[in-house]
Amino acid sequence: MPEKYSNEKGLYLMVSFLLIISFLLHIVSLFAIFKLLQKNQGNGQEQNDPREWMELFDTYLKEIKEENARLERKISGRSKEEITVNPSFSSSSAKTEPDQTGGYSPPPIEEKDEVEASLQSRILQLHHKGYSETDIARFLNCGKTEAALVIKLHA
Repeated sequence: MPEKYSNEKGLYLMVSFLLIISFLLHIVSLFAIFKLLQKNQGNGQEQNDPREWMELFDTYLKEIKEENARLERKISGRSKEEITVNPSFSSSSAKTEPDQTGGYSPPPIEEKDEVEASLQSRILQLHHKGYSETDIARFLNCGKTEAALVIKLHA
């Protein structure tokens, strides 16, 4: 019988040891979570400061300007022709002949915007002009019920 008692006692000791370790781990993890929440709330308040945002944007802008200057020096060092970048370039003032510095400015870009009305708007335009649903469907190559549905939904 003493052997059974010692096995049970060892089992109870092991279970109590594991419970103590578990409680300690829970306390440490809760403390870590609490600290992370405090740190996260502190960072959230700092990110909303517009001055910091402006400083960040200014820093990025300076870096971009420095990179552009390095690229310009690199390009001008490699080529025999001097390439100039005109920051005040606009498509209305573009010329096809070389400017005063000898660089080339490209011809103006002619953009053609084409706007096409949707099927629904064309159905409604024809309906307002007095065409019937069958005429609209035949003219726009769509179904008569589709034309009727668009007209009813708009009304």
